[in-house]
Amino acid sequence: MEIVICDDDPNQRDSIRVCLEISATQYNFFEFELGSDALDHLRNNSVDLIFLDMGLPDMSGLDVLRQLRNFTDAPVIVVSGNDTSESVAQALTIGADDYITKPFAPIELMARVDAVTRRVVGRKVDRLTYSLNGLSLDFDRRTASFAGENVDLNLTEWDLLKTLLSEPGIVVEYSKLKELAWGSDEVSDAAVHMAIRRLRQKLRQDATSSESDGLIRSHRGIGYSINIK
Repeated sequence: MEIVICDDDPNQRDSIRVCLEISATQYNFFEFELGSDALDHLRNNSVDLIFLDMGLPDMSGLDVLRQLRNFTDAPVIVVSGNDTSESVAQALTIGADDYITKPFAPIELMARVDAVTRRVVGRKVDRLTYSLNGLSLDFDRRTASFAGENVDLNLTEWDLLKTLLSEPGIVVEYSKLKELAWGSDEVSDAAVHMAIRRLRQKLRQDATSSESDGLIRSHRGIGYSINIK
C-alpha cells in the first residue's frame, strides 16, 4: 500500500509509520511537512491512504483536503489535536473519511485504518448507474450530473447518495447513514446535516424547500429519503 503522511511534526509521522509497520501489510511511505508538497505528490501519483494533519506551516489542512478532493478519491484520515465537534464535522463534510485526535493508541489507529480500508473496498456497487428525477450517477466512472449539468461530488457524498438510492422513497435513519456513509456511528448528527446540506447545494436543491419537493427529503428527527414523486 502507498501511504502519504502529511504532518510537520516528525515525531507524529514516526508514530503513524511505526503503528503501521508492525502489521503484516507491506507499506511504502511518503512523508511531507508542507501541504503544498503533499498536493504535488498526490497530483502525480496514485496512493492508497492519506494521513493529514490540520495544522500545517504553509496552509490549512482543510485547504489541502479541499484541493486534493478535486483530483483524487484516496481515503483520508485526519490526525489532529483539535477534537471539537465543529472541527470534526467540517473535515468529514469536506471529504475526510475518518478523524482521529492526538494522542492516539496504536490499536485505535489500526482499527481506523481497517475500517477505512473496508469502506473503500465496498464502495463499488452492483448497479453502476442511476437515473432518477434529473439526477444521473455513474458509480463506476464517478461522474454525476443534475439537470444536464456536471456535479463534482466527494467520497462521502457518493456514499450518501448510494445509501439513499438503495431504497428510493424509504426513509434512511441517521444511524444507518452514519454507518454506511461514514463507517461509524460516532459521527454527529450535525455532520450528517452539514453533508446533506452541501450535497443539496451541489444538486441545486434549496435546503429550505418543502419536504415534498426536491430530490432529498428531510424527515425531522428521523433521517432522509430520495423523493421518487
